[in-house]
Amino acid sequence: MTTRMDGTDTLHHIECGIMVLDDEQRVRFWNRWLEMHSGIEGVAAEGRRLDELFPDDLPAVLQDAIGDACRHRLSRLLSHQLHPQLLPLRRLSASGVGSPLFHSMLLRPLADSDGLTLVQLHDTTNAVRRERHLRDKEQAVRKLHQVLSEEKQFIDTVLKTISALVVVTDRFGRIVSINRSCEQLTGLGQAEVVAQPLKVLFSIDTFNSQIDSPWQHHEPRPFTCRMHNAAGEVMHLRWTVKSVGEAGQPPRYLIYTGQDITERERADALLRLEREILEMATAGESPAQTLDHICLALERQLEQARVAVLQLTAEERLAVMNAPGLPEAFCRRLEALQTEPIARLVMPGLQNGQLQIFSAEGDGTRWQPWLALARDYRMAACWLMPIQTAQHMPQSLFAIFPGQHRHPSAHEQMVIQRIAHLTALILERHQQQERIRYLALYDPLTGLANRSLLSEQLLRNINRARRERHRFALLFFDLDGFKQVNDSHGHDAGDALLSTIGQRLQARLRATDTGARIGGDEFVVLLETVTDEAAARQVAEQVQALVCEPVAWGEGVLQVSASIGLALYPEDGNSADTLLTRADNAMYCAKARGKACITRLTD
Repeated sequence: MTTRMDGTDTLHHIECGIMVLDDEQRVRFWNRWLEMHSGIEGVAAEGRRLDELFPDDLPAVLQDAIGDACRHRLSRLLSHQLHPQLLPLRRLSASGVGSPLFHSMLLRPLADSDGLTLVQLHDTTNAVRRERHLRDKEQAVRKLHQVLSEEKQFIDTVLKTISALVVVTDRFGRIVSINRSCEQLTGLGQAEVVAQPLKVLFSIDTFNSQIDSPWQHHEPRPFTCRMHNAAGEVMHLRWTVKSVGEAGQPPRYLIYTGQDITERERADALLRLEREILEMATAGESPAQTLDHICLALERQLEQARVAVLQLTAEERLAVMNAPGLPEAFCRRLEALQTEPIARLVMPGLQNGQLQIFSAEGDGTRWQPWLALARDYRMAACWLMPIQTAQHMPQSLFAIFPGQHRHPSAHEQMVIQRIAHLTALILERHQQQERIRYLALYDPLTGLANRSLLSEQLLRNINRARRERHRFALLFFDLDGFKQVNDSHGHDAGDALLSTIGQRLQARLRATDTGARIGGDEFVVLLETVTDEAAARQVAEQVQALVCEPVAWGEGVLQVSASIGLALYPEDGNSADTLLTRADNAMYCAKARGKACITRLTD
């Protein structure tokens, strides 16, 4: 049994399901909404896994999503529209009769929570029913079109499809009538279009290839098209065509019935875009390639806009990182315009993760150079959207330059926010992978190579030296007096000393050399090429000097020395183990000789 979390009263009264799972997929919290719709009390649910609570009804897709969230810390969204069965929840009517409760589930790992995952469930029953109702209604309308006859069919179809777009043409493709929905969409009255060709009404070429085909087939041939409405917005329409005439005679009329599928097409396009981005991110593409793809894909989603990714530099300026659709000259001029720290202008408003819009209508004199530059390249405004990663201050943001002076539509704002969130997840994933790769090869305290990377470099150096017949050297040393530093000043002082020595080594060594910390206060330096022992000893003396240099700590200093063992390839061995052992033994010999000296074993 787990301890209940603070503030659970609020969570119990939320009109949605809330559960919290730990990293073993066990329930840590189960609110009253779930108790009511699952029939399982919170006390009975806590401490148990969902596959124990619902042993026969838990679908594989949900089990996979729970595993991804709890083990791999990945957010997942599931819904009944995409997955027919999730949890076996019931919706009780006033009479107490239960019916299936359709729902969506959002699984989101909680940051800084020791492996907890928040699961939110929302009732989508009404939305599912509406969708089914609309589907049934569409089928009914189609059936009605099939059974109505000739003139009655013509009149009834126009009247009963008044909410859809209806265009009637004669056998020559000239407009006979349009309904009110069509007038509202196009901004043209019926008197303006009667007797005109169909393409004049919509100003699109899609209809050109469709006009003749119904006369030949006498059956509806559905097709889709894009067009601009009276407000200039792009619409997606799905059309069905029906020919009307006496049996055995050529048709007299064509009835075009259009359904607005803009929202569906937008949703499908956004889902495709998100899938493409995720596939790129998981296929090993570099962040730069992925961000270029995101910029171009976002431009396709927005109406006449160009997109760039900007990054906040240490000098609080914005650098253009990715702008595949923008001219290079524009990017250079944009960076040159920043005469003061830009973070003071944009970052306070971007910390909340909201889209900011800057246009020519009074956004202050500081933004006027940006807007003037945009106008030089036929762009009318600037929208900024932060890419909100786990860091408190956004480090990157989307800069969107629309071609017209306008505010983004509600759909465009949603697209920008969704893509920014997805981009943040991808960047966080890349940062985590880079961190994992770094920890696998480097010592996090000193920044030097660890034993694993040293072994790789040493083997590579042996192979190269064998081919090219040159020498290299190993310096194996530990710190004389390091234990006294820890005992007298504490482990924080010891860590500070190790970190400082690591930084000094990195600054001293050549790019081809390798400095490594292999444990405790033991270090190894791999000198890729040396001419002779004297050259190696010269570097060892420099290492000795930088180790002996005092390190400030509090009001005093920390000071140690180094006992250094030296081994040369090929004189002291031709394998990694032999060379390391030889250098290690030489180091202990140096300690035996009084410490703070350099020793090489000679047979």
